[in-house]
Amino acid sequence: MRRRPRWVTAGRRARAALGWGALVALTTLALLVFVIPQAHAGSGLTILSGSMRPAIDPGDVVAIRGIKPHQVCDGTVKVGDIVTFMPDPEDATLVTHRLVAIRHDDLDPDGYEDTTYEGCSFVTRGDANTAEDRALPARAMKGVVMYTVPKVGYAINAVRRVAHLRWAALAASGVLAALAVYYAVGRKRADPEPEYYI
Repeated sequence: MRRRPRWVTAGRRARAALGWGALVALTTLALLVFVIPQAHAGSGLTILSGSMRPAIDPGDVVAIRGIKPHQVCDGTVKVGDIVTFMPDPEDATLVTHRLVAIRHDDLDPDGYEDTTYEGCSFVTRGDANTAEDRALPARAMKGVVMYTVPKVGYAINAVRRVAHLRWAALAASGVLAALAVYYAVGRKRADPEPEYYI
């Protein structure tokens, strides 16, 4: 009988550490990009342009907290916040820029059916842009950026094209978390392997 080589034991420990590290990383990423924003009536959005450099780079994911129109006018949203808005009611494209002004004046008709907040508008500008965006009604603002997750947006977008990544990520996170608990506390420990082998 001879002693198990140290590199075998070290290799097993390294694989276990890598597995646990990947589990923690994937679960954390799912929480940051999907779970937390949805818990705040928002979403995780990938930034595609450089208009918010250096604060936000293309490929970063911003976690958006959803807001209601009256929160633009009542002080909940403040100048200096980074916000996400829909510039055109006929186009679902969203833009994320910094809020530079909140105005309490009437706007020309803009295509939105709801005119409840016609007297409140906001102005934004990308940090890398020299000109302000046009003023938009409060109801065009969809959310406020809570935090940024760097450099994961393109990978998420690529996987999202496959099918329902959001739900797949949530399900995978749940399964991984359940497995982690099972292996950490619930599983009956096997007999230790012998120190020597033939």
